[in-house]
Amino acid sequence: MAKKLYVGVDLGGTSIRAGVVAKDGAVAGLDKRKTQPELGASGVFDRLVETIEGAAKIAGVKVKSLGGIGVGVPGPVNTKRGVVRLAPNLGRGWNNMPLAKKLEDTLGLPAYIDNDVRSGAIGEFTHGAGRDVKDMVAVFVGTGIGGGIILGGQLRGGFRGGAGEIGHTVVAADNGIVGKTGQPGTVEPLASRTGMERLVREQVAQGRKSVVPELIQSVGRGRLTSSVIYEALKQGDEVMKEALAVAQHTLGLLAANLVNTIDPQMIVFGGGVTERLGERFIAPIRKVAYANFINKQNARLVRIVPAALKDASGVVGAAVLAREKL
Repeated sequence: MAKKLYVGVDLGGTSIRAGVVAKDGAVAGLDKRKTQPELGASGVFDRLVETIEGAAKIAGVKVKSLGGIGVGVPGPVNTKRGVVRLAPNLGRGWNNMPLAKKLEDTLGLPAYIDNDVRSGAIGEFTHGAGRDVKDMVAVFVGTGIGGGIILGGQLRGGFRGGAGEIGHTVVAADNGIVGKTGQPGTVEPLASRTGMERLVREQVAQGRKSVVPELIQSVGRGRLTSSVIYEALKQGDEVMKEALAVAQHTLGLLAANLVNTIDPQMIVFGGGVTERLGERFIAPIRKVAYANFINKQNARLVRIVPAALKDASGVVGAAVLAREKL
């Protein structure tokens, strides 16, 4: 039985989630720890191993009896060599890290490494919202914005391995807001949690009242989290409402661009904000997207929906990839 189980890991800059996943996508045991990137690569790796072992213990199986490990990493990877090329959100020491080999040497299991957003896309496609379609794009809204493109049932890596960097799509080149790539007017600095926080702080600096800065300290531990956004909206904070509306409008334009370019059957939105706000977050995005489709015939046949697996998308997807590739 255990040989049919694989471990999937969502290795993020804030938290590590590991789950023992069955072939049907069911998670038999899930464990979670803070990443603590300040510990550096060695410290984070130790916490990764502990989380995998914790998931196996919760599932009631021995680690060495499992089929393998899949890990989704926030950064570019060499999937053939199992090497993390760069992962700044995980702290120092991750450049060209041979993560697959380190896991194999430590735990005695084969390991497969891929990008975290692509892993999440595969999770939703295989066992989540997209399990009945062939063409799908997943958009994950978090600290940044990333995507996974699946066409004809296949995850697209791209000619140079860079497919899915949809957060850097230009939607408002004349707005003067420059993203981390140096390109003005991209989606990420307008629609990510980082972008929403910047918009809020700009308004507060101009003298507008908002509960968000206080909530960032008391609820978000220094960051604009999905819980901070939810609580600010609950309190009727107008500045937060406006920042969210900018994000939703921008994501609606992104969704329209994706549909006008590749015409998928479905666009799935995931990430903490989507999980927390649900349809309240998605409905305005959907409205803007439909209004900007070039081909409006049967527009509503293109489904724009929240992720069904919620925060387990990456865990399930990493396990699916491990099962397929190892």
